[in-house]
Order: sequence, then structure tokens, then C-alpha cells
Amino acid sequence: MREEIVEICAEALRDQGHPEATAEGILRDAVLARAAAGLLRDCRPMPVVLDLIAELDAIAGSGARA
Repeated sequence: MREEIVEICAEALRDQGHPEATAEGILRDAVLARAAAGLLRDCRPMPVVLDLIAELDAIAGSGARA
């Protein structure tokens, strides 16, 4: 389920003006991770989504760039 959620986020980000967004990029790039975590927060999530938000926050906080 986690992988599907990341793919959904990538698709949503592409639709919102981030044409470079991929599932892999979301898990590596601080800007994309921050944007994806924001999308997930908006859906008031279940535990798997909360865990993914925490992971994306860590990536975003690291400042990593793809």
C-alpha cells in the first residue's frame, strides 16, 4: 500500500506543476518530499500514511536533492 500511496502523490504533484515528480524522486528530494507530505496531511491519514509522512519529513529536513 505504501508504494501505491507514493505513486498517487507523484501523480498528484505532476498535476500540480511538478512535472519532475516521480515516486523515486519523492523519496530522495527534499522539495518533492515536503510537497508530498503536505498532500498526505490534507487527507487526515491512516497509520501507513502517518508513517510515510514521518519518512518524507525526514527527507525534507535533510535538504537532500536528487
